[in-house]
Amino acid sequence: MLDLEAKLSSFRKMVWGEEKERSEKDLYSSTEINSKLIADKKDQLDKALKESLRNRRSFAEIRKNERLSKKEFDGKNDLYIYRQDLLDDLIARIKEKLIRFTDSQSYKNSLEDKINDSLKTIGLSKEDTIIGLVGKDLDLVNFPHKEKLDDKYIGGYLISDKNREFRYNFTFDNKLKERKYEVGKKLNQLLESEPSYESKN
Repeated sequence: MLDLEAKLSSFRKMVWGEEKERSEKDLYSSTEINSKLIADKKDQLDKALKESLRNRRSFAEIRKNERLSKKEFDGKNDLYIYRQDLLDDLIARIKEKLIRFTDSQSYKNSLEDKINDSLKTIGLSKEDTIIGLVGKDLDLVNFPHKEKLDDKYIGGYLISDKNREFRYNFTFDNKLKERKYEVGKKLNQLLESEPSYESKN
């Protein structure tokens, strides 16, 4: 009986030992696999985090550049509008001066001579042309064919042939229109060369 119990005890120890050894191996293997899985997962998360940070930085940089571009565009647009307003104001002031000039004796005295000079330059005679003038200038000149221009004109004159096949525009409005680009260019040059004064306050 003792022998049987000793054998059972020995058998239990052997089975228990093998089971314990297998368990330890499984546990070690499982721990190693889990450690590798955890390490892989950690690497994936680290990569994903770095990618996310790169994307966020890139997005933030793009947004910053967009805001800067918009500010720069708005600034240039505001400057363009300001310069355009200045040019329109300057043209309006020149127009006012031209209107005042058409009331001057100097303008009235020289109008017929200027028309004659233009006819000579073009190579036309008084008899073959119609001279267009604003209402208040019609009595200032002596030409066989005259006509009243629309009220939109300031002063100066139009020369047309009797058949209305061509027309030469010597009105102040036309001259001002032709010179508007030059006036704007000169204005821009003046604005760009203007020194900036800092406030002493």
